[in-house]
Amino acid sequence: MNGKLLRILSKLQGKKVLVVGDIMLDEHIWSKVNRISPEAPVPVADVVSTVYTPGGAGNVANNIQTLGGKAYLVGVVGKDTAKDKLFEALRERGIGTDKIIVDEHRPTTLKSRIIAHGQHVVRVDREERSPIGSELSQTVLESAKSIIDEVDVLLISDYAKGVVTCKVARNLIAMAKEQGKMVSIDPKGTDYQKYKEATIVTPNRGELEIVTKMVIADEPSLVRAGQKLLQELKAEFVLVTKGKEGMSLFERKGKITHISTVTSKIYDVTGAGDTVVATLTLALAAGAKVREAAELCNWTAGAVVRKVGTATATRKELEEIIRYRPGEKVNRKIRSLDELKKISTRLKKEGKKVVFTNGCFDLLHIGHIKYLQKAKEFGDVLVVGVNSDNSVKKVKGPKRPLLPQEERAKILAALECVDYVTIFSALTPEKVIEALKPNVHVKGGDYQPEDLPEARMVESYGGKVMVVNEIEHRSTTELINLILNRFAKELR
Repeated sequence: MNGKLLRILSKLQGKKVLVVGDIMLDEHIWSKVNRISPEAPVPVADVVSTVYTPGGAGNVANNIQTLGGKAYLVGVVGKDTAKDKLFEALRERGIGTDKIIVDEHRPTTLKSRIIAHGQHVVRVDREERSPIGSELSQTVLESAKSIIDEVDVLLISDYAKGVVTCKVARNLIAMAKEQGKMVSIDPKGTDYQKYKEATIVTPNRGELEIVTKMVIADEPSLVRAGQKLLQELKAEFVLVTKGKEGMSLFERKGKITHISTVTSKIYDVTGAGDTVVATLTLALAAGAKVREAAELCNWTAGAVVRKVGTATATRKELEEIIRYRPGEKVNRKIRSLDELKKISTRLKKEGKKVVFTNGCFDLLHIGHIKYLQKAKEFGDVLVVGVNSDNSVKKVKGPKRPLLPQEERAKILAALECVDYVTIFSALTPEKVIEALKPNVHVKGGDYQPEDLPEARMVESYGGKVMVVNEIEHRSTTELINLILNRFAKELR
């Protein structure tokens, strides 16, 4: 199956998807909390950074773009500053705004999330949920009609903010079916009849319970509810998302497929439904069978729930995750400097403290491990730079290293305290530090931080240099001599 999924991924490029629905602006306020307000027993959030990303149908479009597709976005926004920020965020991601209707009588939906130390503290919503009027509905349909000929598939993203009225939904489905194009629905609310005869509908388990008025307590009750919705909507497929329990696919022909989740860690489910419907729709547009498409979006959802905030997964990320066994983390930790530069930038935007250290790490011993554990204590994410084989030879002599750079990197990546590893060829780590700009640079030894040649560079951008004194007297040279002395006779 993994080979098939990789082939599908390669076919996503350039597939065109028309996304119609409730477009929002997501505001992520990354902060730190170190004190309680004297005015009330609530935390005081010191803002580190503010990031604006497309939300709702905008996030669906963003997921499509990130996976290599081309999204055309139709919806309604207000004439306000939130619209300006939203349009800027969309354009930055290559998503056009010319098909979006601006209505001065409605505000742009804005969801502000305050996040402290990687955890949501509170969300504040500013929105208008009343249905758009008949005239505005007609404008939405005309905007969609102007582009429907150019796309491969239609996706309706309904967040119950008023854009996807019964008139809009029914006419959109009819418009697509008239041209033989598939329609996928990310539903919301209790009126699912407006989605009738869509190709595929993707409720989560809670939404399925509400719309079918059935209690879902186990697999048999889930099956009954899924089959009921499938029959009522006369859809070809219903895909029910079940959080950490995976997904269940119901087909008109009667087949039911239960798909297990592929992630063991869930940090944030924000936008996970958008990711599912975006990947599913794009895969169907690329010619995938529905079961294959469901498997693929399960992998994509597993990738985004491991991130904080409204997130997407790139095609390259998915290729890496699918290519390696679900439990194999080692190879995913080893990254190029270009990759780590992007990762470091994202982590710092999220308020995480990035720590960097470097060394040869030839024949890993207890001294190395305790040193790395201590380095990790200075922040949230530890990146280890490993000297290449050639640079080790120049530093340690022609007989070193004992282990090649790839093996040394993999051994380090297997440690729980190490988050990422990169191999560098220079004698000193200045180029790596310049690219990553870690919050903390850790060095082992008994010298002062200001004596380090890289100290000035780290301090120039506001970083800190921390020196860890020798924790336990061990060295690779000592181990080599111990082996030679102990086994000298056997080696002769």
